[in-house]
Amino acid sequence: MRILTAIDSFKGSMTSKEANKVVKETLTDHDVVSFTVADGGEGTVQAFVEAEGGDYIKRPITNVNGKTVLGTWGFVKESQTAVIEVAEAAGIIQADKTTFHPRHHTSFGVGEQISQALDYGAKTIILGLGGSATVDGGIGMMMALGVEFLDEANQALPILPVDLSQVKKMQTEGLDSRVKDVNWLIASDVTNPLLGRNGATHVFGPQKGFSQEELIEQERAMRQFSQVVKDTLHVSCADMPGAGAAGGIGFSCYSFFGATFQSGLSLLSERGKLKEKLRAVDLVITGEGKFDSQSLAGKVPIGISRLAKEQGIPTVVFAGKIEQGLTSLKEENILVTLPIVNEPMTLETAIVNGPSLLKEALERFQQILRLTI
Repeated sequence: MRILTAIDSFKGSMTSKEANKVVKETLTDHDVVSFTVADGGEGTVQAFVEAEGGDYIKRPITNVNGKTVLGTWGFVKESQTAVIEVAEAAGIIQADKTTFHPRHHTSFGVGEQISQALDYGAKTIILGLGGSATVDGGIGMMMALGVEFLDEANQALPILPVDLSQVKKMQTEGLDSRVKDVNWLIASDVTNPLLGRNGATHVFGPQKGFSQEELIEQERAMRQFSQVVKDTLHVSCADMPGAGAAGGIGFSCYSFFGATFQSGLSLLSERGKLKEKLRAVDLVITGEGKFDSQSLAGKVPIGISRLAKEQGIPTVVFAGKIEQGLTSLKEENILVTLPIVNEPMTLETAIVNGPSLLKEALERFQQILRLTI
């Protein structure tokens, strides 16, 4: 049997590439083809570099807490495409847990990586917007690219701490002119607008350190910031799908770059020619750390199963945890969902043992395949 494996990362346990490798090394009875996947969050750079034969570029950047670190982005020389993930320079995983709060989280490093990509001659920039710790509307990113945000006294605001309530005006004369010559694609599985109950502050703020008491004040500050951008650039992007992604970085991408929004998986499958690969297989294996009702909204496993359905190829899902009742989803082309955890254990134990647990589950699955072939 020819099998395509396209498993999403098990956060903190396995990357997509590592999980796919376990499948390939375990299902030795079959011809297994791997496709590294991501939805715009952590692993996006690796997924596109794997799909398009790109290179990893490592350069110093400012991280989410303002410290200098070595950052990585991807570059596909043939198409002059740079791939940058917000999770690298402004990621929630990298955020200092002792000062965990959006006030201490900047997206400045994202702008630095964009500048590096422009230095490389990038004509297309794919920006993955998942996994951020920021709720700064993208001002850090734009500062790195030359935009100044001013307070009431016409003083330029610092990178940190972040305080959107201080943004009274901005100056764009210093904006790197090269951003106008780039085809901008923002990859995300988040379609939230910038403002309102479904916006960046109310939906994602609590996950990134805002208390419930701070939300109204921070929403007011975000609204003020967006008005300054609107008045200066004469564009209105707060309601665009994905404007609220990565704490409002999507909004700045729309406003300053004229970016085009696309589902991260959709963009990856398109550029990686996933549909062509699916036509040549008999079965698809996908999965993620936790498969639940939120997954049904369009996360990687469902996206993969829907693409496979178009080609008439059945799909099997492996996951660390599966919500009760989701044993199979015939309407979504999922024949069966298989948990990899084999006994009661803590989340920490499951994360540490993820690869071996996946291997055992795949060995059991292979025995079942032997009975049916």
